[in-house]
Amino acid sequence: MANDYPIEEPKPTMASEPVAAYGVAEKRKVFSEEELSHGIPLEESRRRLTELIYNHYHQQQ
Repeated sequence: MANDYPIEEPKPTMASEPVAAYGVAEKRKVFSEEELSHGIPLEESRRRLTELIYNHYHQQQ
């Protein structure tokens, strides 16, 4: 009696594949309207950070 085993070997688990290795589910936070009302848009955040960095390296004397 011959057994039909699969010829393909399974791919080794890679370090960059935690979902495949451990079955980790991605969780995403859903923000409420109140939390969103206290935030700033991404563009404004980038502008402020760019301004802080520029002012740090180009200090007025």
